[in-house]
Amino acid sequence: MDRIYLTGISGFAFHGVYENERKEGQKFSVDIVAEVDLYPAGASDNLNDSVDYSLIAQVAHQELVGEPCNLIEAVAERIAARILQDFEKVQSVLVTLHKPDAAVGVAIADIAIQIERRR
Repeated sequence: MDRIYLTGISGFAFHGVYENERKEGQKFSVDIVAEVDLYPAGASDNLNDSVDYSLIAQVAHQELVGEPCNLIEAVAERIAARILQDFEKVQSVLVTLHKPDAAVGVAIADIAIQIERRR
C-alpha cells in the first residue's frame, strides 16, 4: 500500500485532565500517514483518483482544535475515525499526536502517542 504523509499539523487547544490545561490551553500537533492505493492517480494524473491531502489536513486540524478531551488518546481516536469516515480511499491511518508542553515535572522535548486504525 502507498502512503500520504502530513507532518506537523498544529493548533492551540484545551485538551488535558488538569484544570490549568483546560483553562489556559496549549500547542498540539499531529502527523498523519494515510495508506492509499496511489497507482490509479499516478497513472491518470487526476486528483479524483487520489485523496486530496489538503482536505485530510483540514479534517485533522478541525478535530485537533475541536471539543476538548481529557486524553490525547481520545483526540487521536477522533482524528483517525473521521479520516476513515470521510475518505473512503484511505485504507488505514496512522495518527501521531504531540503534546510538547505537557507538564510532566521534568524537562522534556515532546510527549506523543501514536495509534493506527484500519478499515
